Amino acid sequence: MSQNQTGKSLIQLFETCCNESHKLFIPDSPRQDDIANSLVRHYEWTLLERAVRWYVENNSGPFLVFDFAIQSRDVVEKVKYETESKTKFQDIVAETRKRMESS
Repeated sequence: MSQNQTGKSLIQLFETCCNESHKLFIPDSPRQDDIANSLVRHYEWTLLERAVRWYVENNSGPFLVFDFAIQSRDVVEKVKYETESKTKFQDIVAETRKRMESS
C-alpha cells in the first residue's frame, strides 16, 4: 500500500510542499510521527501525496500533520474524485478524436 514510504517520507513531503508554496510547516514531534505512520499505512501513497499537495496549495498555513489527518478522509476523497473526473474527461476527448478521425 505505502510503496516503501514511511511516516518520515510524509513529513518530508509536508515540509517540501510548504517550502515550495512559501507556507509555514510546524513540526509537532513526537505526535506527528505516529500520525504520519498511520496515514501512510491507511492510504495509497500516490493518492496521499496528491492530497497533501492539494491541502497545502488550497489552505493558508501554518500546517501540522495532525490538522491534515483530521481532514484526510475528505481531502483524499476530493483528490480521488478530481483524478477520476480528469481521467474520464481525457477518455471522452480521446474517443471523440478517434470518431472524428474515422469520419
